[in-house]
Amino acid sequence: MDDQKNIGKPDGQAVAPEAEAAGTDTRADYVGYLIGDVSRMIRTVYDRRVEPLGLTRAQWRVMTRLNRLESCTQTELAIELEIEKPTLGKLIERLEAKGWVERRADASDARSKRLFLTPAARPLLEEMSQRADEVIEGVFAGIGAEESARLRDTLSDIKDNLTGMLDEPSAEDR
Repeated sequence: MDDQKNIGKPDGQAVAPEAEAAGTDTRADYVGYLIGDVSRMIRTVYDRRVEPLGLTRAQWRVMTRLNRLESCTQTELAIELEIEKPTLGKLIERLEAKGWVERRADASDARSKRLFLTPAARPLLEEMSQRADEVIEGVFAGIGAEESARLRDTLSDIKDNLTGMLDEPSAEDR
């Protein structure tokens, strides 16, 4: 069997011949691995594109998320990024040293600081965005607009399903 067909499948499992012939291998575990692999590969390609800008993956993740959540606290950002506060603190310090992020006192809570991108970060974000567009253009090369839209719609539906599942109480909470 062609090894390429088994990439990303758990434990190198082969597709059942009848499913392969029909093109119907949609087992949830395979789809989950495939989505994970594609996501990881996109991040790796993007990492390579922004490395010359002086950014690590962790740093560009902080920058892009902070761009969406401007004026958030370090705790809020850590939750969004699913990383520990001390880890984020070190990343913020590095980004502050580069002049891209600043911490400001919270007007409503003297113990808290809010995070902001600096004006110097704006050209960097524009360059990051341009490189992200180039990566996505390459990801969808040879795939038609209708097929791309269908994929986005399906992934959005899957995300909605997962969001609903996350909102359900766990077995321990019942």
